[in-house]
Amino acid sequence: MKKRSIITVAVAVAGLFTSGVTAADAAQLEEVIGSAHGTVFRGVGVFGAPLLGRFQYQFTNGDHHIRQVAAMPLPQQSAVEVTFADENGDDNYGYRVSHERVDPTGIVPASFHGICAGACTVPLFTRPAGDFVFVLSGFRFGFDNGDHHLDMIGVAESGSLLTVQYKDTNGDDPFTYDVSYAWVPRSRLGSLGENVNTVHAAGRTTSPAFAGEKVIRGFFLDNTAGGDAGDNHIRDLGIVANANSFDVQYSDSNAADSADWRYLIRYATLV
Repeated sequence: MKKRSIITVAVAVAGLFTSGVTAADAAQLEEVIGSAHGTVFRGVGVFGAPLLGRFQYQFTNGDHHIRQVAAMPLPQQSAVEVTFADENGDDNYGYRVSHERVDPTGIVPASFHGICAGACTVPLFTRPAGDFVFVLSGFRFGFDNGDHHLDMIGVAESGSLLTVQYKDTNGDDPFTYDVSYAWVPRSRLGSLGENVNTVHAAGRTTSPAFAGEKVIRGFFLDNTAGGDAGDNHIRDLGIVANANSFDVQYSDSNAADSADWRYLIRYATLV
């Protein structure tokens, strides 16, 4: 059995994040952790197929409108692109983005670039023949007409259809998106899970999950209120896999008086 190794790039921001790292076989956890403003490109290793394990952002000076969010591996540049920014991109934030680097044998990488307003569902013609499972590698969202409150953000696949949502409450603002993903042989994965729940008067929650190292197959974070309460400034946003659970974050600076929000996480454990 192979001993698990962990590579951490950059400097952790004290007080923002907890690791939740456990032992596993046949995968190498690679993390970029630090603080920035705007977009940063952090150098990473080049071995293995990157499967998204967790993403986490937190503005350090309150909450803000959002224009761009990204957790995107760039294999040709040996880097990961990280963004959490409003229109001028000058507000500091802490970040943590992790990928499980796995043996690329049998894995089919692909990507999709699109333009949408509110929500869109598009066909994926990249699915190989046989028993394969969609796993996220990364994502990049950006409003095309400035920054906005945030109602929903998410990306998921079902039946070779990709659904993306990135919107404020009226959902009429155009955005550009990029999704990086991989078709992973079912034999390379253990349990497949889906967690759905609604959170009341809190910006963070813990959701039980199958034990083991996990990769994200899709997610949605959704403010469930209507009208003026249907979207918010954002301070915290993230999904973090632990040994037996996920920590989920979606809030402004005053989470206790925020509207209810709903999350969906599709994931798989590694074998």
